[in-house]
Amino acid sequence: MSYMFSTNRIRPNKLKSKKDKKYHSDYAKFCLSTMDNYIYRRYINRCLVNWSFFKGGDGQWIFDEDVESFFLDESGDVRNRLKWTKNVIKPMVQQYVGNAIRMDYTAKASCISDFVINKREEDLAKIKRAEIIAQEFPEFEDQIKNENPIGDNPLETEEIFQNMFVGDYEESINNLLNFIAEDVDLESIKVQLSRNLALCGMGIYKGFENNDIYDAECINPLFFGWDMSAQKPDLSDAEYMFEWYYMDSPSIFERYQNLSKKEREAIENYSNVNSQNSMHKFVNNVYTVPGSKIPVYEVYWKDVEKREYGWVEDEYGYPFYTMINDPDSDYTDKDLIKPPTDKHQEDMGDKKKHKIYVDIMRFCIFIPQEEIGQEMGDVVLDFGVMPYQEKNLYDPANVKFPYKCYTWVYDRGEVLTPLDDVIDPQRFLNRTISVVESQMANMRGTGTVISKSAVDDRDAESDVVRNINSSKPIFVDTDRVGSVQNAIGTYGTNIGGGTLQMFQVIQSVQQSIQDVTGVNEAMTGTQGGGDVLVGVVEAQIQRGSLVQEPFYWALTSILKQAYEHMSTVGKAVYFDNPRRLAMMVGDKGLETITITEDDLLQDYRVFVDRSESKGQAEKAADQLLFTLLQAGLIDAPTFSNLLGRATPERVAKSLREFQADKLMAEQKAAQAQNQGVSAGQQQEAQAMQQMQQTQEEQEMAQAEMMDTQHEQKMQEIALKEQSKLEREEIKNRQ
Repeated sequence: MSYMFSTNRIRPNKLKSKKDKKYHSDYAKFCLSTMDNYIYRRYINRCLVNWSFFKGGDGQWIFDEDVESFFLDESGDVRNRLKWTKNVIKPMVQQYVGNAIRMDYTAKASCISDFVINKREEDLAKIKRAEIIAQEFPEFEDQIKNENPIGDNPLETEEIFQNMFVGDYEESINNLLNFIAEDVDLESIKVQLSRNLALCGMGIYKGFENNDIYDAECINPLFFGWDMSAQKPDLSDAEYMFEWYYMDSPSIFERYQNLSKKEREAIENYSNVNSQNSMHKFVNNVYTVPGSKIPVYEVYWKDVEKREYGWVEDEYGYPFYTMINDPDSDYTDKDLIKPPTDKHQEDMGDKKKHKIYVDIMRFCIFIPQEEIGQEMGDVVLDFGVMPYQEKNLYDPANVKFPYKCYTWVYDRGEVLTPLDDVIDPQRFLNRTISVVESQMANMRGTGTVISKSAVDDRDAESDVVRNINSSKPIFVDTDRVGSVQNAIGTYGTNIGGGTLQMFQVIQSVQQSIQDVTGVNEAMTGTQGGGDVLVGVVEAQIQRGSLVQEPFYWALTSILKQAYEHMSTVGKAVYFDNPRRLAMMVGDKGLETITITEDDLLQDYRVFVDRSESKGQAEKAADQLLFTLLQAGLIDAPTFSNLLGRATPERVAKSLREFQADKLMAEQKAAQAQNQGVSAGQQQEAQAMQQMQQTQEEQEMAQAEMMDTQHEQKMQEIALKEQSKLEREEIKNRQ
């Protein structure tokens, strides 16, 4: 690629008002042309060498000084040496990757927006108003308390609210993060990131929208470029980034429907001819096989546009500096207010709004004319302002690339890898083993040498050989040769002291490699011998872990950026796809994921921590559940719902919810009990009153009966007296 695009290109003017297709293709080709420099080519070569040595075998014999000068003598004849290798690089890389596989990460999104803080206060104010209404209208108190978590006084109401309040926004985003991580297979991406970090010193994660869903992939650093003037290890201060990949013509036609007939024919002809420039041949011969696929370039860069900004009041009455009179903003001139402070008024020039330049992310996906042919020109597949830009609502001008990068060691455009200091020791190790093999291959068997002059004439040579094989005495004539040593000798080549010392050199080289990389035998479990002290092994493991810590810090940083991209871009993608969102379920059915328009107003910060594996977390959660159930801190339905599928964090959350529900139930029970006691007292008073009234009625009835009886007696007496008087009158008349 560095030999294809001319290096004397002038960067297009970012301040021009018309930014059409040609502007995008010209700017993209300018970004591609800047990679023709020594630092980038050296980095690509280093990555290819590291990959070749990782493969092992003939891949570690790629340098001319290792092949020509080592296997050939001065005359050009073969020295009869083998390309022997002992690959110490592959176990080191696999150890990095293996630790990444076993290492689990826990991501939690926390909302930092004022919206949620204000929402919390607004909900609390609503509950307090409901409490006041319940006190003013006792006849509706029971119904209001059933619908709202309120107590008998403001302090009790606030305590209940604090126990029950759940950040619905954070919960939905965290459920979304878990779903997306499984949907894009983040575990597989993590393995690829760790391997790229080990071999190339750089890991690259890319998140993007694809067919109305959030998708992600790991980018190979060999096919990635960036602004070499970037200073930060995550390359976030770069002006541009790009990648190139290979697509077959049917995939291009399906994904990009706006191509003309002429462009489609040019793409199809290119795939038939399969013409490749020198850069592709270089990469192809060493690393990949593009076949009949077409190279496609995808370039992103920071651009500028002039926008109107001013001070407005948000829905909670707080002053807010934001963009106005724009389709992406809900505010217009009628919402403007006076800047809240003197400094802001001075910055605004005593105006309520002004125009400023803000950076935006533009992109261009195209096939350059250098690839497809000068007659066709550049085939632009897609271009414009990047959709679903990741941005900070507190700093709307701070846009971010879709590529989430981090480097092992980075300085002024140069990327170092963990294998840089291992390549030469590996070459020396291979050479030494090859020399040892050559010397051992030249060894011969041993035998006896006897001078013919010393053989006794009475014994033939065959007799002497037979006697030697039978371990019998032989006779030699020393008078002819002077001594037995001159008559008899041995021949043959065995392993000499020099060859044995080379094995010690091999051990020393391996030890030096372990000291440099931190990947020692104690960490890989290949340490031999049973007399090694436990403390020594632990010390070696701790030292190796410290040396490797920058590697896992880089991996953690990439994952943190990836989760933040999911929480901002992912929520916007799925908000625009409600059907897909409706089919999502988080936490294995425990919670449904809901993304509302309010969630789009949130800014989140993601905290990524290394944690135990998912299986271990579930086992720990199950043990915690049994303990809580035995202690009576949770009920049986909660226990059965969480068993075997919850984490300790989920158990803790359910515990808080259960205790809050229990507190409300106890308060309602106490309230009902108080009402029951009051009702009992009223019933008792009524009963006493009824008894007293009944007693009074009985006394009155008894008194009336006595009066009736007295009256009857008086009437009887009166009748008797009257009868007596009548009899006396009759007697007197007679």
